[in-house]
Parts: sequence; structure tokens; C-alpha cells
Amino acid sequence: MRNGRLFVWMKRFKKILRLCGLVLFLLLAAGGVSLTGIAPVPPKNRRMINTETVIDMEKDDEQEQESPADEAFY
Repeated sequence: MRNGRLFVWMKRFKKILRLCGLVLFLLLAAGGVSLTGIAPVPPKNRRMINTETVIDMEKDDEQEQESPADEAFY
């Protein structure tokens, strides 16, 4: 008879331990989100994002002439 009580008590203890673990993980997750913020979500319309990088360079006559070292490098 004693083994039956122990078995029931261990089952109940296991359920309580699982519940405590679940609560702990929820608290850790909530704490992590509060510290770091919500993960960034990509926009639905990707055409609105300008991915092109425009670089304007002014060309000088002195810089336009390439030296022999530049020709060998490229």
C-alpha cells in the first residue's frame, strides 16, 4: 500500500515540477523580450525599400589618368 502512495505523490510532484519549469521559461522569455525588444520583422512590401547605393564621384583630370602600376593591378 505504501508503494501506491509514493507513486501518486511522485506523479503529483512531477506535474508540479513541470509547471514550475514552464513558468520559469515564460518568465525568462518575457524578461529577454523586455531587455532586447521585439525581433525586427521584414516589411511586407519589399519594393518600397531602396537597396541601390548611389555613389557620386567627381572626376579630376589628374585622377583620371592611370599610372602603369594601376594598370598592372587591375
